[in-house]
Amino acid sequence: MPGWFSFGKQRSFLEVDAEEWQLTTWRWLLRHLGPLASQQTSPIVTPTRAFFPQSSAEGHARAEHIFAAVKRIAGMADWECRLIAQERRPEHRVGDIAVVKFDGSDTLGTFSRADNAAVITYDPAMVEDAALFVAVMAHELAHYRLAALPEGPPGGPDGHEPATDLATVHMGFGLFGANCAFNFQRHQDFMSQGWQWSRRGYLGEREWIFALAVFLELRAQPLDDVAPFLKSHLVTDLRKARRHLQAHADLLAPLRTR
Repeated sequence: MPGWFSFGKQRSFLEVDAEEWQLTTWRWLLRHLGPLASQQTSPIVTPTRAFFPQSSAEGHARAEHIFAAVKRIAGMADWECRLIAQERRPEHRVGDIAVVKFDGSDTLGTFSRADNAAVITYDPAMVEDAALFVAVMAHELAHYRLAALPEGPPGGPDGHEPATDLATVHMGFGLFGANCAFNFQRHQDFMSQGWQWSRRGYLGEREWIFALAVFLELRAQPLDDVAPFLKSHLVTDLRKARRHLQAHADLLAPLRTR
């Protein structure tokens, strides 16, 4: 499982157990969802108007607009689904002027089934952060897609959420998950100051980057296609992950036959 430590083994880009889990889960995804489309027929999703048409909509209408784009890109435009806004969460204040906020435990989105349709909920506070909203909606739609499979992912119930994150990379949304995995922000104005840090998703940054490296290697896609859309330190890590995969060609050999 992701995050497990393995002692006495040679260190790779990830801890060995985490790397083994990812590669096993990639085999499971490719077996059930099919091989990765080529970059010519299915380009990786980027935060550009080519994928997400501009809109002046606000609030729930904005959420519906972005969600419809994510569904279309994922090839799920015709899948029955209702999008519902959650109740707004309170802000956490310390004293009169300081705001400290940790969002790691907040539920940004949920997936459930009702009759023959899916019900996806979202935190309305994240709608203005389009990249984060895309990442969360891709995750919930991945739940919808995986729910139809005849078997669960490797690792049993504990592996389900991390495998759902990995499925979003298979769907082409890896840039969004990687960029949103960790964030630290400071804000200040004439009324207040505050700090916010958050950990999003079930994979850590390095695990997202390793998954993205697998995705790119299997498609023989150059790093330059994604580098402009990644945080700078993630580009550095992505280079390292790809060098690791290229130096150990046996790791991806079982995936190339699917």
